[in-house]
Amino acid sequence: MFQRISYALKNRNGFTLVELMIVVVIIGVLAAIAVPVYQNVTDNANRNAVEANLRIIDGAVAQFQANNGDDPTGIDDLATDYIQAVPVGPGGTTYALNTNTWRAEATRDGTPGWWTATGATVSLPVNWNP
Repeated sequence: MFQRISYALKNRNGFTLVELMIVVVIIGVLAAIAVPVYQNVTDNANRNAVEANLRIIDGAVAQFQANNGDDPTGIDDLATDYIQAVPVGPGGTTYALNTNTWRAEATRDGTPGWWTATGATVSLPVNWNP
């Protein structure tokens, strides 16, 4: 019995340094593939959130005009009755109404990326740059 335990303790098989390095390289390659994919998914989600908020505000403006027979003076006129609150978009996006077209506009100052341009103001339909 003692010989079996002694043999089991002496006969230790493990991974070599080369095998461990191969595993580390494979994990690095998978991480290098996953990070850009995650960034693209995040950018698409941000674009969709801004577009959805613009559509919601445009719908609230149409309801305000239909119910009151007049145009809202600003986005705050829509709060509580037509939208719960003025939405806050991703990355510092703010929303306002264009008083000439009565369309919702989104403005984002900061770094470019999923936005069309730095400091750009856009409304629907939006031509997004990937």
